[in-house]
Amino acid sequence: MNYDESLEYLNGLSKKGIHPGLEGIEKLLAALDNPEKDLNIIHVAGTNGKGSTCMFLMSVLNKAGYRPGLFQSPKVFDEREIIRVKNRNISKDDFADLVTRISDTNLEFTRFEAETAMALLYFKEKECDPVILEAGMGGLLDATNVSNKALMTIYTAIGMDHMEYLGNSLSKIAENKAGLIKRNSFVISNIQQDNVRAILKAKANAMDALFTSVNPDLINKVKIFREYTTFDYGCLKKLKIAMLGLNQPGNASLVTEAVLKLRELDYKISDKNLYDGLFEAKNPGRFERISEKPVIYLDGAHNVPAAECLVDNIKAYFTKQKIIYIMGMFRDKDAEEVIKLTAPFASHILTVTLPNRERSLTAFELADMVRSVNPMVSSCDSIDEAVEIATMMASETGAYVLCFGSLSHLSRIKDAVSKKKTNYFGVV
Repeated sequence: MNYDESLEYLNGLSKKGIHPGLEGIEKLLAALDNPEKDLNIIHVAGTNGKGSTCMFLMSVLNKAGYRPGLFQSPKVFDEREIIRVKNRNISKDDFADLVTRISDTNLEFTRFEAETAMALLYFKEKECDPVILEAGMGGLLDATNVSNKALMTIYTAIGMDHMEYLGNSLSKIAENKAGLIKRNSFVISNIQQDNVRAILKAKANAMDALFTSVNPDLINKVKIFREYTTFDYGCLKKLKIAMLGLNQPGNASLVTEAVLKLRELDYKISDKNLYDGLFEAKNPGRFERISEKPVIYLDGAHNVPAAECLVDNIKAYFTKQKIIYIMGMFRDKDAEEVIKLTAPFASHILTVTLPNRERSLTAFELADMVRSVNPMVSSCDSIDEAVEIATMMASETGAYVLCFGSLSHLSRIKDAVSKKKTNYFGVV
């Protein structure tokens, strides 16, 4: 099949929904001669910050001269971005070829299982080392949890999300995600709530894995600027990152701890590789400034922990500006709490229906929920209309535009902004 046909095939698999468990992916990988057995895997799990952490790590490994592979799903802007080698998207021809080979197994599997198998097969054939796997929503029964060994498991901040699958308490969610930890490996955690940290550390000890955590006391002298942030992490002074957001020094420190452990595994990564890699890393759609006139930001905040982080960024970066939101939310997220956290900071809120209409709150439903917190809200018939109204209002008032609520509609917002011929940058 060609590239367009491969996308149509994968879209068909999407209708099967989510089915946690390893039986499907294990059968599929067995039919492909188990490519995962030959890979040096770094697993990245957590609730928020996984994408940024993966991009920081890939960038550092690139600078050190390695050939890292990265798997992330779902896509944000381009279907091919889920499989990258040395930060380059897989080609359309290779993507289509992998889908064809997966379909030729004539097995039953979900889209995420298919994409995971495609990535592992591709990374083996391209001789990637190491391979960075971003876990899906969980851990123990996540389709990426198919190898009985790994170099390390990296945990970003763990919070409440996907409760219908992972459990209705933070402890249950942490226990599920701890299921990724492999024997005799490294476990590296970002700053966590005490009970989460205790669960990860206990699991690591049970698996004879060495547990390390980011030390918040070592993160010092954080200075935020319009286009970058500088900070110290222990003896590493004036680290500089271009990813915006108060959460990013923590994610970069997490990668710094990972690099220290990779050195123990004989990966040759210099301090210069670390400094240059952290600064050059980009993760589109995460508190990303995409337009100057008017100023427009994109952010993937879609759950309560991400909304809390977004509010911190609003307070830090938008100290004097009025803000117009373009907001869309899924039904299976805690929309009421996200609204309660974020809506008070907006001068006006425009609501949209997300592309996946079956999961999405309609623009009208979301506007009705917002109205109880902030009466300055309007529902829009389309994302194009929301961008049109927001840019007009911002041009008249000098307000900033902040688009958030789900990663799934950010590509459409970028397209709509591009059509408006604003001063646009940051194309993936």
